[in-house]
Amino acid sequence: MSARRGIAAAALIAAVSVPAAVAQEVPVGRVRFLSGLEMRGVTFDAGLGVKRVSEMAVPLGAIWTPSQRLSLDFGVRYATATRAPEEDTLATESVAGLTDLQARGVFQVIPDLVVLTVAANLPTGKTALTAEELPAAGAVASDLIPFPVTSFGSGANVTTGLAVAVPFAGWALGAGASVRLSGEYTPLAEIDSTYRPGGEVRLRLGADRLVGQGRLSLGFTYSTFSNDEFGGTAVFQPGGRYITQAAWSFPIGNVGLGVYVWDLYRSAGTVALSGSPTEKQNLISVGAMASIQLGRNQLRPQIEFRRQSAGAETLTDAGKLFTLGVRYGLQLTDVLQVQPGLRFDVGNVVVDGVAVNFTGWGLSLGMRASL
Repeated sequence: MSARRGIAAAALIAAVSVPAAVAQEVPVGRVRFLSGLEMRGVTFDAGLGVKRVSEMAVPLGAIWTPSQRLSLDFGVRYATATRAPEEDTLATESVAGLTDLQARGVFQVIPDLVVLTVAANLPTGKTALTAEELPAAGAVASDLIPFPVTSFGSGANVTTGLAVAVPFAGWALGAGASVRLSGEYTPLAEIDSTYRPGGEVRLRLGADRLVGQGRLSLGFTYSTFSNDEFGGTAVFQPGGRYITQAAWSFPIGNVGLGVYVWDLYRSAGTVALSGSPTEKQNLISVGAMASIQLGRNQLRPQIEFRRQSAGAETLTDAGKLFTLGVRYGLQLTDVLQVQPGLRFDVGNVVVDGVAVNFTGWGLSLGMRASL
């Protein structure tokens, strides 16, 4: 592996903006448009108070690389979420609207060595939710059960970050840091008061190297936050967030295989008014995927298992999720690709020591056009 290639790989791992890796695939001077449709539904057994949660989202985005050192992208979604209570006599709650518009720029200060990222969250999303909309919005804000859109709007914020990568003893090592500053917004329609999320400082470390014919990638992220404010008063001090990631990809004939694991740990936060701590949380995921080349097209099956745990003193089981999914990348023309996908989920959510089972499904159709 050349030093230049290794440095680039680690820089992408350590960079604070995920679209940096995607932008590398877009030729200079070209624009790639992304859209499609995502649908997700989950049905729960009795005991949770909710019978069914569903969501539909339509994403819209674009990536432009005006030069070899600069890439720009933006993305926004329209989503509608519905929550059906367990009691048939209760009304179904729903919420619909745009999400915040996210715009990013990635500039290679020193090509393949130092990367600067600037991102802005523009407040186009739906906030000021009514009492009827809150249950539906809260139902899709789940770490264990992934929905296409988990938050409709969080106000304006700006993130700036810097990533550096160097080769060392066959490895490409990277480090990145970013700072996010958030503005205030009105979260509740019935209460004329503003909410300001706390600022975030994020540190990332990454490592990447060839192993045989495959590639091994490692990553670690730490985030710390300032106080959240409601009506100008500090209400909550979020705990630290620790994310550990590892992935290994390798070929077998014309089949590309990959295995991965990641772990998200949230330390206890503090309620500012009472000084009482909140629960600690941990979510671990283990999965594998394959990429099977079929002429110009690709078949991509995937399997994944997630386990969530939470607790004030010790972490106890909070739920499990097992997923089977498949996507098919269909290259219709030189500039247009569509990617239909299916997924099936089974799992449970543990409430007060009682496990409530659920089943889920997902349909998606991604579209990608390059001009």
